[in-house]
Amino acid sequence: MKSLQSPKSVRLLIVLMLGLVCDVYAWTPAPAPPSGMTNLSKGKPYTISQLVSTQYTYASSESSYYLKGALTDGYIGSSGTFADGQWQGYLHGGARTVIIDMGQVNTVEQIQEKFIHDPSAGIWFPRHVTYALSLNDTDWANVGTVNSSIPLTTTSVEVQSYAVSGFNYEARYVKMTFPVDVWVFADEFQVFGQLGVLDSATIPPITPPTTYPNAYCPPGSPSVGGTKNMVLIYNGYYASQPSLADNTVDDLTPYVGYESTAGKITDFMFDGFLFLPYVAGAPSGGIYYCDTAHPTVESDWVYYLDNTFDPTYNLSALNVAVGNVKKALSDSSYQAKVEIAIPYPTPTATNFGVIGGDSINLTYLPDREKVIKWYIDQVIARWDTAAYSNLDLVGFYWYQEGAEFEVNDSETEMLQYAGNYVRSLGKVLDWIPSYQASGFADWDSLGFDAAIMQPNYAFNNWPEGELGEAADAIKKLGMGIEIEIHWDALSSSQYRDKYYAYLNYGATKGYMTGAVHMYYQNGGPGTFYDCAVSSDPALRNIYDQTYDFIKGTYIPTSVEGEGALPRGFRLFQNYPNPFNPTTKIQYSLSTPGMVSLKIYDTLGQRVKELTNQYETPGSYVVNFNASNLASGVYFYRLSVTVGSKQGSNYSITRKMMFLK
Repeated sequence: MKSLQSPKSVRLLIVLMLGLVCDVYAWTPAPAPPSGMTNLSKGKPYTISQLVSTQYTYASSESSYYLKGALTDGYIGSSGTFADGQWQGYLHGGARTVIIDMGQVNTVEQIQEKFIHDPSAGIWFPRHVTYALSLNDTDWANVGTVNSSIPLTTTSVEVQSYAVSGFNYEARYVKMTFPVDVWVFADEFQVFGQLGVLDSATIPPITPPTTYPNAYCPPGSPSVGGTKNMVLIYNGYYASQPSLADNTVDDLTPYVGYESTAGKITDFMFDGFLFLPYVAGAPSGGIYYCDTAHPTVESDWVYYLDNTFDPTYNLSALNVAVGNVKKALSDSSYQAKVEIAIPYPTPTATNFGVIGGDSINLTYLPDREKVIKWYIDQVIARWDTAAYSNLDLVGFYWYQEGAEFEVNDSETEMLQYAGNYVRSLGKVLDWIPSYQASGFADWDSLGFDAAIMQPNYAFNNWPEGELGEAADAIKKLGMGIEIEIHWDALSSSQYRDKYYAYLNYGATKGYMTGAVHMYYQNGGPGTFYDCAVSSDPALRNIYDQTYDFIKGTYIPTSVEGEGALPRGFRLFQNYPNPFNPTTKIQYSLSTPGMVSLKIYDTLGQRVKELTNQYETPGSYVVNFNASNLASGVYFYRLSVTVGSKQGSNYSITRKMMFLK
């Protein structure tokens, strides 16, 4: 996951990112129409749209592979290279839809398009192409879906035509839609038939349009087992530092309960815990995700199960931690929700092991299904034996972050089998695809109950607007969102700002309260733990603001706009909190201005003014002594006036607790 398991578009497309230089090729005329037919699309205008935006991520990479009008110019790209300037490249975005306007109503008899396959450059045939016709560009009739006739696992450069024929339909507009899992390269959209309308031509029946949820997967949804905020907990095998795989009660407690700076549990924190293997490897040298050169074997899967169900660590430790937090909060009914990862059964494991008396060769789908069932049954049996009193096993998590269509010819069937079997046991199967990973837009038809997509903003040099792009895609497709913090946030304000951007967009895009969240925070015992126990206010603030985000009370601190501080200004959570009788309040300025810091009680009455002066850019810490005040909740407000004369006014308020 993350840098430990790079997204496929990065992992496989290094050659494209280097900037290919296209030679001059002699373009070949496209295939002639069948006898008695006319090419109705040659030279006609067309539009191209995509399922979700790639404006801030992949769009710029496509510009090198765009030639206006190339899809209908009468020439076909080279059969030997995608880089001849004629092939048109599309990167991610879920799917592309091409609509051609023939300019008049004609009689359509055949539609076809060519694609090139070059897996060494990360280019695969589309899994399928759907064709549709319309008289008005509004009401559409699907006239056929064509699957790839060449396996996507093919390793050589190939060219393939997708075609539908055998009909006699009236249409002015022709549409072609195909999934784009990584790169798809296409050329020459051809429509064959007769000019004008023949007497024998008919109008095809209208197909209901595809609709999308246009709503986030809501927190507490049954599709995620009722979870609202689930944190990822890594365990299993870590050769260079084995202790990282053993999460203790102390490690897990700050995730279960919100701990004050004094170490007091004041509330529940995360309500869900996802246990998953470290990506670093397995005892045999295999990798738990899909790595055809390093597949895992039975002993690796057993090792992970043994570690997960260790009587002292991981699930057992979580059970104790939840019990302790329940006692501290006097809540005997609470149970933490748990999901457990299913490793990927890589097809190159020809000698996986012996399951049920049978030697397993994962080249074959039935054996992959047998291993999935065996593993799930093992989890259920071990869970029942452990009888955790404070935990609820709600489901399983598919460990691979993208659908491996180009590795496994029966990927869809395997995923659907896993989902159906998990549901037969009353559990859910969830997925966290990397940003726009293969199959992400088809998560429901692939067999998952829910998908929680990674924006991956924390790990890429994308503009911050990518988080808005990701939020829109996630909402359109009915997904949840993964909140990600880079491990360097512990030492870098740049990466802390990236994390706050996730929280800020959550407030402005509605996914703070409207979507289920899963949280990536590294392992051993994790970045949130490190922040919870830190005496550095900048780090402790991460833990506090995450708690506010979980509770839906987070206030954006670095989004331009009324009531919020401009970027570079920050007000941190006081430290310690709760406090008695003194605490420190830290804030930072990137622009000079008039600054006031005031304390208010719950009635809104000012009880103390700590600062009221002109200040230059920098970081400031102010001490507050509440010894003359009553115990209770107080608020501290930072106000900044920037600019000459009246200038621009910004303010932000945070809450603190004084306990005598």
